[in-house]
Order: sequence, then C-alpha cells, then structure tokens
Amino acid sequence: MPPASPYATSWESYWSDAEAGGHSSLWDTEPERASAQDWPHFAALLPPGRTLVDLGCGNGTQTRHLARHHDHVIGTDISPSAVRTAQALHPAGTYLVLDLLDPKAVAELHDRLGDVSVYMRTVLHQIRPEHRPAFAEGLRTLLGADGVLACTELAPAAEPYLHELVERHGAPPGLTRVMATGVQPGSVGRDEVLGLLGAGEYSVLAEADTAIHLSHRLPNGERPQVPAYFMALRRTRA
Repeated sequence: MPPASPYATSWESYWSDAEAGGHSSLWDTEPERASAQDWPHFAALLPPGRTLVDLGCGNGTQTRHLARHHDHVIGTDISPSAVRTAQALHPAGTYLVLDLLDPKAVAELHDRLGDVSVYMRTVLHQIRPEHRPAFAEGLRTLLGADGVLACTELAPAAEPYLHELVERHGAPPGLTRVMATGVQPGSVGRDEVLGLLGAGEYSVLAEADTAIHLSHRLPNGERPQVPAYFMALRRTRA
C-alpha cells in the first residue's frame, strides 16, 4: 500500500463530510485574502504557455481565481470529493485527483503536461516529516527543468499562535474537523523547504512574510491571521 494512503483516507473523510454537511473549511477564505495576495509575487515568473497546477486545491476557491489570471490552470487534490465539489462549482475548469506521494501518478501527469509550475498553499505542513522527502520528489518531478514553485506555508511562529488561540477561545470547529480525520498539522520553515528540494539546486526568486486568514471568526468578530511566509522557487539554471 503506498505511504500516502493515510492522507487519502483522511482528506476524503474530511471533504466527503464537508460535502454532505455543507461545512466550509477553516482556510477557505476569499481569494482577496489568499491567492490574490500571492499572485503578484510570482505572476511574472511563470514560464509562458505552461500549465499552473494548484496542488491541494480543495473546493477550488483559489483555483478559480488563478484561472482568471492565467491561461492554463489545473486544480488537483488527493480527495475525490474535493475534486467533485470544485468541478461542480467551476464546470469550465479542469480538476484532477492527484496523490503527490504516488510516483506513478505524478510521472503520468508530467508525461501528459510536461514541466508545470505549482501553486501550493498550506499543504506541506500537513505532511508528516518522514513523508516529506518523497513529497518533495513528487514536486521535483512535476516542476522539471523550469517550473516555478509558488509556496505559501505556515511559519514556525504559527504553532504557538494557534496554541494560544485555542487556549483563549477554544478550538475552531473547522480545526476540530481536521484533527478528527487524523491529520496532524505542523509547520515547516523556509530552510526546510529549500533543503527538501535541494538548496543547491533551487533558487529563491521571490519571498515575503504573509499570514493565513482563517474563515473562523473570533468573539470580537475578527478573523485569526496565522503567521506564514511566501516563496517562489525554480531550479537553478547552469
């Protein structure tokens, strides 16, 4: 059984429950607080004419925004229920089930599309450390020689921020639903991302501090902003 199977089971459980119960995800915020903030940092870096893959697209909220600004965008998720929801909300779009820890599926997609760029928003921190090297190898396969990785991840400061949030206000329902599936969110620093891809092989083209705006509202009406960072990377050219 492939090592990715726990993630496939967990996220399918999460998204099928969301589909049945009409739940919104904790991070399903409007693009203006998410991909629209990231887009200016990497739009000019994308190789022309190449596909942009929104990896871990969920219900496709950010994919739909990216598709308004880039000609070739595909949303992928490990959960068939998420892909089904995204496709229903955006019939003109292209959405695929993809498990990045399945080398055969990753290679087949690369054979089909060639080198692609990847937009990946708060995905890597959900992968357990022992699976991250294989996950990074899947990224390397998709990116090929000149694909750009646009990556927004939780910063190390996110963990104490979330712990304090839970202590003061209790766990947001959306976080409780995630944890109930067995997913164990953490954080991953920028240097770890570079190390996983190969610090000597990839160059940082752009980076910025940012925050993940949660859909959950606090008692005062404000929405939590979890510390995060953005990086755009590409394989170093000889």
